[in-house]
Amino acid sequence: MGKGQESELAPSGASPSWSDRSITGAFLLFFLSLGIAASFLLFREGKRWVLLIALAAGALLWVLEYLEVRYLPASTPTSNPLPGYLAPVALITLVTLVACLPALHTYFLVDDFAFVHRFYTLTVSQFLQLLHTDLGRFVWGDVRQEYRPLYSVYYLAGYHLWGLDPWGYHLSGVLLHVANALLVILIVKSLAPGESRRAIFAGLLFAVLPVHAQAISLIVGFVAEGLPDFFYLVAFLCFMRFRARSSATYLVISTVAFGLCLLTKESAVTLPMMLVSFDFFRMVVGEKGVADSGAPEQRKKWLHLILAYVPFAVLLLAYLELRRLVFTSYLREANWGSHVHEAVSSPAGFWLHLRHLLTHFWDLQAFNLREIFPFPALALGFILGLLGVWAVILFGRRSECRRCIAVVVYFGLVWYLICNLPFLIEGRVIYHLYLPAVGLSIATAFLALPPYPEPRKEARYLRFLGMVFLVGISATWLRKENAEYARIGNMSERMAAQLVTALAKVPKESLVVIWPAESYLITSGWGEEILPYAVQTPFAPTDLYSRVRIIEHPEMSCCGVSEWWEKTRPVLGAELARAQDEQMEIYLFAWDVRSNSFQQKTRVLPRGLFRAYVTKSLGGPLESTDSLGDAAANTFVEALAKLVLGSGLACLPPDDNPL
Repeated sequence: MGKGQESELAPSGASPSWSDRSITGAFLLFFLSLGIAASFLLFREGKRWVLLIALAAGALLWVLEYLEVRYLPASTPTSNPLPGYLAPVALITLVTLVACLPALHTYFLVDDFAFVHRFYTLTVSQFLQLLHTDLGRFVWGDVRQEYRPLYSVYYLAGYHLWGLDPWGYHLSGVLLHVANALLVILIVKSLAPGESRRAIFAGLLFAVLPVHAQAISLIVGFVAEGLPDFFYLVAFLCFMRFRARSSATYLVISTVAFGLCLLTKESAVTLPMMLVSFDFFRMVVGEKGVADSGAPEQRKKWLHLILAYVPFAVLLLAYLELRRLVFTSYLREANWGSHVHEAVSSPAGFWLHLRHLLTHFWDLQAFNLREIFPFPALALGFILGLLGVWAVILFGRRSECRRCIAVVVYFGLVWYLICNLPFLIEGRVIYHLYLPAVGLSIATAFLALPPYPEPRKEARYLRFLGMVFLVGISATWLRKENAEYARIGNMSERMAAQLVTALAKVPKESLVVIWPAESYLITSGWGEEILPYAVQTPFAPTDLYSRVRIIEHPEMSCCGVSEWWEKTRPVLGAELARAQDEQMEIYLFAWDVRSNSFQQKTRVLPRGLFRAYVTKSLGGPLESTDSLGDAAANTFVEALAKLVLGSGLACLPPDDNPL
């Protein structure tokens, strides 16, 4: 690697604002904290021997790298492998497609049914309505404080292109994922121009990280993460180029991408903070063009630095004000700001809420670490040892790799933490790690291939094998995870298709109970929200919910239990309002895990007996049962299923059970 190739790594004449000791101290603290956190988790989960594997692997790799550096001839500048962009694009596309091939055959899951149903006939007036409406209220009828109008455009376009064939949706998602990996390459090349190995490794690693399985296999996953993060990365990359070249075009593109990101997901609000942190990073490493106390035109440089933030600030303020008008809150402050007054009112309150915040922060990071490193114990130990050796060797060369260390700290820690801020107030979901994984991939690439300002002896073959191992095991695990989602999707397809066929054959106005029994699709959570959308248009020729009276298991419903009961109670009320001495027919669709299909059962009984059974199961008359808890709702539907199967009547007193 020649000096000219890495000229941006050590800008001539630059005078760093912070000492090398501060940068390397942050690097050391970062990896010590990471090591302690990983060790604590492994000890708590009874995997202490993973640490022994990591230490043994680290010692072996250290010795091998020492031998390679000592006995192999010094490296000399060579032509870049895979020059240009065509070869890296082809390589990343091929590897990603191989790892994600099972995802192409995954059927619709969870929110996919709702979004396709709601947006496949979207009109212009409905889209305009989305610009000032909660997405949750528009789709499900409940408040979720989600401002994401561009979701509708994606599903509308998807339906017109591919109809109900999930293959097309997933292919577009995989290609979007490839595009994001290419943006990672461009970001790395902007950080360290010259040799392409580092950038290609970062892009490949990001593309095949196992944590992306959920974002790739679920259509809603890549719409929720891949699409907004594409705009996020475009905005960040163009801002980097604006700072490097002072081209207003890049600033305009970055601002537009930020606006599109805001219309796609709320986490876009972290981008201005990310841009400020990037400028702070540039100050730390002493890049040219950054305001400096010793610069002759200090005021002009500071003005130039700050003015670039103005369009982002304007967009952010407009977005926050729009959210306030739509949701009466800026950023769900009711979830995180309701105890601020209590926290600042007394020292005891402050420490109490600080402890709660730190506990929540730790729980989030523990969850993230488990999902980022899902590998078997032996592989996990080797990976930890590999990363540890790379970190120790880089720290040992801190005098010549100062900027590289700053890059690792910035993308491995600062980028990661800023991206995680929104999820301190949201539930933990695996695909939320999509954007943080960008920083982790870039940091790992600089650990593996630290750029040097001068040609020198360095480990080449061992580092290459280490990178191949990381990419290979990640791609293998990603493919395995995608295959599992494809299996779950197959269950979703079978369940939805069988319900459509069976409900179409049931007589009109019949009472139907849908019970999933021990279906893995439901017990795992991936069958949630399949109803009612899976039996409505466009998944069914007509709205089958308007044809028959359906009582589905709450965990199959798109609604929460309270909304589910508001829908179910009138169904029961209409049935019980009829003559009590009449015979009624109840249909049951019960999932059979052995045949992997719904089994239809029918029972005829007096309506008076049904009323007595419902009263007994609810613990009181239907008219006085205003609400049910989660467990009670699940138990009630199970009781109805047992009634049809014939095993439930024994719970009734003899006087109420003439059978």
